[in-house]
Amino acid sequence: MESQRAEQADTSRKRKIRLFFGLFISILITFTLLSNTILSLTLPKVITEDPKKGEFVQSYLGSGLLMPREVLELKSEANWKAKKVYVKEGDSVKKDQKLVSYDSKGAERQIKDEQASLQKLIISMEGLHSSYIEASQSGDEISIRRAKREIQSAEIDLGIQQRKIQSLQDVLENNRELVAPFDGIVTKVGATEGVSSTSGGPDVGIYNRIRGLQFEMQVPASIAALLEIGETLDVQVMGSEIKAAQIKGKITEIHNEDPINEGNLPAGREGGEKERVKRVLVAVQEEELKGGERVQVQLSKQTVGETVLVSSKAIHEDITGKYVYTLEERKGPLGNAFYIQRMNVTVADSNDQETAVIEGLYEYDQVIVESSVPLQEGERVRLQ
Repeated sequence: MESQRAEQADTSRKRKIRLFFGLFISILITFTLLSNTILSLTLPKVITEDPKKGEFVQSYLGSGLLMPREVLELKSEANWKAKKVYVKEGDSVKKDQKLVSYDSKGAERQIKDEQASLQKLIISMEGLHSSYIEASQSGDEISIRRAKREIQSAEIDLGIQQRKIQSLQDVLENNRELVAPFDGIVTKVGATEGVSSTSGGPDVGIYNRIRGLQFEMQVPASIAALLEIGETLDVQVMGSEIKAAQIKGKITEIHNEDPINEGNLPAGREGGEKERVKRVLVAVQEEELKGGERVQVQLSKQTVGETVLVSSKAIHEDITGKYVYTLEERKGPLGNAFYIQRMNVTVADSNDQETAVIEGLYEYDQVIVESSVPLQEGERVRLQ
């Protein structure tokens, strides 16, 4: 009987030991899991993306102001007073259309006075011819030679006077009025009725409509290198009420320009370094446009064939070159853990959105694009 009680007591004691041991293990596991969870919450958070294969395209939105390609400044060389101004700024004009007429009364009076002087010379010449005839009839050689010299001198004076009158008539003809040398649009009117043209500026500025308009834009050198003179572009006229809101433009010139710093970078591009740009001139031909309109051009050029594309914010750089951070997944008894791995990459081209990587990165890599704190290789992190 007593042995049976002892056996029951021993069994009860063992059960309690197993119970306490099981409880201890449960508490230990719970604390382990809890501590692991707490540790995970303190780990840096990262956001990843999967690289993708594709063709890299450089894009840039350029803009500019339409200006005449050729502007001719017209002015009366005689500096006469403007009698009447027939045009105003912005007017369309046809070739030979009258722009300004000038007060030419003074020039006309001077021509009449010079013509009167010419007539006096002609009358005087008639008298000299009569004297020569009389000398010839008298046979006096001295008188004959004197009469010849006087006639020759008078002929010279007569020629001078005729040329003077012709010159005055040419000035009158060329400066009596200002006419349009070609079809165009008036860009400036400097002439004022009743005022002489002595200010130094043009009386009328007119742009050659046949030559059309042009605009210039600063384009990053990496994109400008892909453009060609003579290339046709689609040009968008901003805020325009004309029918042809989208027109064609042709590249006429590409020039080197000074580097632009971060404050002057074109919209949609960023970076602390100075970036080289080129000045691109584009000519357009559109009858409805007069100049002064703002235009935009969307440039898109493929620079790299099919390659691995990744977000540009995933790319880092130090003295050794460019690199990215990827996730290395390690399996453990309490679940998978993620660690930072640095991968050096070779970049073919990039913009503010994407970077083309030709070496060091694969489609199956998980690339870190954002993190809550600065990262180091080998550091454990958690996915956001």
